[in-house]
Amino acid sequence: MIAVLGATGRVGRHVAAELAGRGIEARALVRRPDVGLPLPAVHADLEAPATLSAALEGVERMLLLAPHGPNQEQHEAAIIDAAVAAGVRRVVKISGSAPSLGPNGPTPTAVAHWRGEQRIERSGMQFIFLRPSFYMQNLLETVAPTVAATGVLASPFGRAPIAMVDVRDVAACAAAVLLDDEAGERAWQPTGPRPVNFERIADYLGVRHLKVPVKLTARVMRRRGLPAFEVEHAARMAAYFAAGSDGVATNDVERLTGRPPRPVEAFLDEQADAFRPASRLARILSHTTTKEHI
Repeated sequence: MIAVLGATGRVGRHVAAELAGRGIEARALVRRPDVGLPLPAVHADLEAPATLSAALEGVERMLLLAPHGPNQEQHEAAIIDAAVAAGVRRVVKISGSAPSLGPNGPTPTAVAHWRGEQRIERSGMQFIFLRPSFYMQNLLETVAPTVAATGVLASPFGRAPIAMVDVRDVAACAAAVLLDDEAGERAWQPTGPRPVNFERIADYLGVRHLKVPVKLTARVMRRRGLPAFEVEHAARMAAYFAAGSDGVATNDVERLTGRPPRPVEAFLDEQADAFRPASRLARILSHTTTKEHI
């Protein structure tokens, strides 16, 4: 039996669909079991550790993808301890990007990921850590709205290379190591096929690129009413990526899944409508170029 914690999230829902499609015996651990999922859902509330033991009964392998937030470390500790008590043998944890992990990571989330990994290593359970880079799907939330509204791709990342990865490739890696009986204890770093930068992404989309200061990005987020935790996290991660800290691509996706990772061009083409300037003014402000490979 495989348990999927995080089955309603961006990565976890693809893992759940993959397991269901293969007919694997698995269950989703969720706060609200009535949500529509391809797997049977059982109640598991990380704020109520007493609910976890029943949810993990009979589970041998678990995907750990705790929700991002100020209580992430406590939530991961609760599910890890419950997994040990329930006799779970293997944990696959979706962690933070490899260069960010450590006791002095750039954000509290990065530190929480590192502490979660440390706790798992001490637990005696077999472990596999997946440490993906920047998700391509983040572009839909961070830059697509501005491109559509203004014809300008504004970002605080400048020309720094980032080894972006599609969440579907991360999910495929997770499913692969959950199902591989020979998977050893190690960490993998799923990335796209090569690093890219936002200036080249703007060129590919045929719009202008504008580098904005990290402080301005944080100010805009605060005006939008985002929680202080999210603003601080985004600002710190923007500075981290802008420094070129996560710009090395690996071949881990292909090694784990047998196929190459999706390039960012394929993702941008797939989501072309979201990145298209929507008004006449936005089209005027943008510029038209011939698409070139990034």
